[in-house]
Amino acid sequence: MLGSGTLVGAASQPSGSPPQCPVNLNHLDLRYNHAGGHSVPQLKLAFTSRSEKIITEMTLALSILDSQGNPHPYIEDLSYRQEIPPGTQQRSHTWTLNQASVDMHHAGESVTLLEVHFADGAVWKDDGSLACTLVVDFHPK
Repeated sequence: MLGSGTLVGAASQPSGSPPQCPVNLNHLDLRYNHAGGHSVPQLKLAFTSRSEKIITEMTLALSILDSQGNPHPYIEDLSYRQEIPPGTQQRSHTWTLNQASVDMHHAGESVTLLEVHFADGAVWKDDGSLACTLVVDFHPK
């Protein structure tokens, strides 16, 4: 199953300021990899930095949509711990997921940026709006 999503909103800012997420979530793909005789779910996320600072770590939340489109949070947050320099070069990362936590017949997924750590010690956190979210939804509407 190949998915492509769009960014839904951005982190809220005071009125009059443009909303800003420090990372653009560009492409999301959750599928089973059948290599080596085993089927394992893998999540691939493509993203770009929107920050003017070096990012050292990101924490993301994954939800898997059931056949009715209802979200089911994944058992743990996903972490990315590699330096991302400022700029718009797209990067991607693949996480191998717990097979018992991913329904092979899922109807989509969403990833939300929860927290970003920068090299200068600053931290960006989601304000509770879950606005830095990428959603892929295949369920019939």
